[in-house]
This record gives sequence, structure tokens and C-alpha cells, in this order.
Amino acid sequence: MKLKFSFLVFALPALLCGQTPVIALGNLAHAVDSLNKTVPFYRDLLGLTANGDPLAAAPQALDADMSRFTGTQGAKFRAAVFRIPGATFGWELTEFTGTARKADRFAIQDPGCATLALQVRDIEKVMAKLKAAGVEVVTTGGAPVNPTGNASSKFREVVVRDPDGFFVELQQPDPLPASAATLTGDVLGGSIQISVEDMDASLKFYREAFSFAARPTGAWGTNETVLKLIGLQGAQWRITHGSIPGLTADFALIEYKGVARAAKRTMSAADPGSPAFTMVVHDLPAAVDQWKAAGGSVVTGGGTPVMRAGGAGNVFVRDVNGLMWEMFTRAAPKGK
Repeated sequence: MKLKFSFLVFALPALLCGQTPVIALGNLAHAVDSLNKTVPFYRDLLGLTANGDPLAAAPQALDADMSRFTGTQGAKFRAAVFRIPGATFGWELTEFTGTARKADRFAIQDPGCATLALQVRDIEKVMAKLKAAGVEVVTTGGAPVNPTGNASSKFREVVVRDPDGFFVELQQPDPLPASAATLTGDVLGGSIQISVEDMDASLKFYREAFSFAARPTGAWGTNETVLKLIGLQGAQWRITHGSIPGLTADFALIEYKGVARAAKRTMSAADPGSPAFTMVVHDLPAAVDQWKAAGGSVVTGGGTPVMRAGGAGNVFVRDVNGLMWEMFTRAAPKGK
């Protein structure tokens, strides 16, 4: 989409079931109250590189098709897209103005909550910048912790919120990845964490919707250091790591119990703090059919994708945890 909008799509016709419908990952994204406020957090404090100068771009009015796609009326739109070294997905901030918006904040255990996990070279250096800027630190005590139980390990983690309340987990690995020798910035890699309502139901859905390849689910557990990390007392959790076949990004699905949880299923694409993930798929109408057959719903107005010339199209859908995804197809090359 020319407005730099790119959220997600999956699935293929029934004859291709069993193969991944996903061509490529797009961006993990969230809507912001103001790019002027949130871009500096990621660009200046965390050191991520944006595509161009997003703050120089004027908001563009959404046409009728894009208004239906996003579920907005009279909106103007602009976005910022950042590159994450070593990751197969980008990081996108979307700003809607001139339309009704309602900001909301997830608790980390809420189904549908997404967390951007970033590997960093020197967590203390990054934390010094974040603290000087008054960034909200979620981790109890306001400092990175070592959840390994090994006192000699340099592994450290801390959880913070960006200006819209979105969770960012910073991780200093030990040892640093080999790519650290060739990268010049503070960020060395990234992954995605998604809080789910029910692990078994979520795995069934993700397998049927886009051939999620899950590793064995961990046992229920708790750990005082991790509870301190996420600022949440009394919780237990279990985690499943997995990926989309053929793609390398790691998805961590986390189910919590022992604490209150609330799914944010009423949040729209325009609401500040609302997360979404984007993927390129082969066949958009078939992807929607497969998504709905797996138990998901369609958010885009009319319940059908917005299709344009050359086969390009977009649709917003919602998974069983309330998390929104954008499924999209690209236009075929001219002459084909």
C-alpha cells in the first residue's frame, strides 16, 4: 500500500492445505497517539533506523477503500517503519488522525498483548538513555535482572513501555550473537511474544490458519526473578516457541494463570496501543476463508478483503486471542 500501511494475511486454497500460506513476514506494528512522540523513543533512545524521515511526511487522507479496510471514517494516516537488524520482520508505527480513537493499555498477561523483544549489545547503556528520558520501566526495581540463576552470566533483561504503553523487552544475551561483530548499533536482533488466552486452542488455531510450527509447550511454572522482570506477582505461565515454516522469526506464545486477564477485542486499527502483525500471502480471498474456518473473524468492513488492480489487496482479521493481523497480497508485475 502506498501509504506504507502493511499489516497481515495468510492461508491458501484447500488444495494447498498442509503447506504454509505465508510468502513473507511483514511488520509487527502498533497504532500510536502521535508519531512525533513515539518515533524518538525507537529512533533516538533505542537506535533503530527508520526508512526515510517519517516525521517529515504529511498525513494522507484515506480513500474509501482504505477507510473500509481500516474501519475508519474521515481519517488521515501516516506511518514509520523501522528495520530491526537480524530480524525477518520490521517494526511499524501507525498514526491515524481526524477519526474517533480510544487509547487503551494492555497488561502483559492480557490475551492479545504483543511484546517486541529486542536483543541489545549493552543493556546498561540503553537503560541509561531510557531513564534519562523518563521512560516507564515495568521491571520491579527499575533495573535489568538476570533470570538464568547463574550469577556469572551476563544475560540481562528488562521490560519497559513505549509512550503509548506498548511493551518492549530488552535482552542482553550472553554470549552476544556472532552478528554483533559486524553491526554498529545497539540493537542486534528481535523476536515476538504474544500472550494467549488458551495455549491449546491457540496452537490449534495458528496451525490451521497459517501452518504454525510449534515446539513442545513448556510446563506451568513460576520464577521470582521473571515475576520481577514483568512486574507481575502471583502469576504462573507456560510458553510455546514456534515459527512459520520457511521463515525464521521466533514467536513465543505465553499463557498466564493466577492473575486477572482481559482481552481487548474491541480495539480498532486506529486506537493508540492497538497491536497488529502483517504477512504477505498467496491468495487473499482463500486466506480469509481459511482464517474464518479456523475460528478467526474479519475486522475489515463488509467482512471481505479490499482488492485493487493487479491483485493487490488488504484485510484486517482478528485471531482467537483478539490480536489483529493484516493479511495482504502484492500486485502482480506488469505484463503478467
